[in-house]
Amino acid sequence: MEEVKITLRKSDFDRFAERLGVNPDELLAALKAEVVKVGPGFRYVVDMESFFYFVIGRLYAGSQRRPEKAQEVTAERFEEALNKAIDRLAGASGYAKLAEVRDSVMQELGIGEEEFIKRLGELLQAKRGLYVLLEGGDVKVQIGPKKYGFIKRIEKRPIAEVIHY
Repeated sequence: MEEVKITLRKSDFDRFAERLGVNPDELLAALKAEVVKVGPGFRYVVDMESFFYFVIGRLYAGSQRRPEKAQEVTAERFEEALNKAIDRLAGASGYAKLAEVRDSVMQELGIGEEEFIKRLGELLQAKRGLYVLLEGGDVKVQIGPKKYGFIKRIEKRPIAEVIHY
């Protein structure tokens, strides 16, 4: 049987590794990929068989873990994961892409998109004024009747601090 190899751009490979939740270097080692210089960039040459078995194994392991994780998710844990994702993914303005935040929280907690949207809606109702949602952006997430693209966390800080000497 003939070996089948595929080539991937470095950027595509890194994005794929991120979606799998793996460090790109670990994935390179696991797949025994070869790095080939092509023009100004790099390409990874991967054996299709090892690629297929790695992905199937990763998906199988993920499906085995998810049911027990979904039961452990509390409102506090969801809020903590959401805040951590917003802080990590926010730009200079403090806004983060809601789709990226959603993906990060879903991966960390092992929940589905419907569960994420339900819990985010509940959190926004319970903690009014602590989050700002914007409707812009390329990729949007529907929450209730509207679609949003960005989220920002508002930190309540005291306006002034009195120090007595």
